[in-house]
Amino acid sequence: MTTASVGKVGSAPVAGRTTDLLKVSVMENDPGLKAQATAFGFKISGTGTNNGIVASFLKLGFDKKSVSLSVSRGDTGATIFKKLQRALPKGYEARVIAQQGKDVTIGIAKKASSGGGAPKVDVAKIPTSIAANGASANVEASLWINRMPGPGRGGPKNAIASINVSGTGFADAPPKFQVKSIEVYEKGTNKKVATIANPKVQDSSTNWGTKTQSYRLEIPESKLDLNKQYTFVVNTGINGSKPQAVRSEYLKVEQAF
Repeated sequence: MTTASVGKVGSAPVAGRTTDLLKVSVMENDPGLKAQATAFGFKISGTGTNNGIVASFLKLGFDKKSVSLSVSRGDTGATIFKKLQRALPKGYEARVIAQQGKDVTIGIAKKASSGGGAPKVDVAKIPTSIAANGASANVEASLWINRMPGPGRGGPKNAIASINVSGTGFADAPPKFQVKSIEVYEKGTNKKVATIANPKVQDSSTNWGTKTQSYRLEIPESKLDLNKQYTFVVNTGINGSKPQAVRSEYLKVEQAF
């Protein structure tokens, strides 16, 4: 996402979770209100006029289903969101992913099963960059095992992970990150191999409007497969926003001999 700010649309809080969102196709015909499909749903911009040759509408397709909404004069992303909430089929929910002014990005997801258990996370769908409250965040990481000879290095090994959370703020104001957890997942299997809550900041630096916070994590080699790749998922707030998940690119375990 390139634009986002945490707030409220009517009584609906802006939500950051994107891992369970469905792909959405859009079609609209209003001269003033525009809709565009995004990686996490669709974005509504502008204001409805409903003064075309035919009545204005917005049609959405998702999960082999479709919803058609009427667009009235004065409608914005906020009113479209409310209309969509009422029109969705049973078992689906609408979620505001990002908002900047009248521009609103909306996602559609299946509701969690009432049978219990959290929905399975598709880690690959977690974004590698997020934004909220006028600032961005992304994650870079490295993972390596020190196999160089030396005192005390003959026993079980730990892989050393270095994780950097970086981002840029608006008007050269560096962002403030509130990192709640760091999780490590194996590519393909989505197996969680490590997690740390409320990690301690090892280093912090700023340069104009950019800020980087660094973290360190040790993972027993027994939990890793040297033939697999891993990603680091950071759950962080930005400038006081609700925490969102953002991940690093997948990487291999490096070895130093």
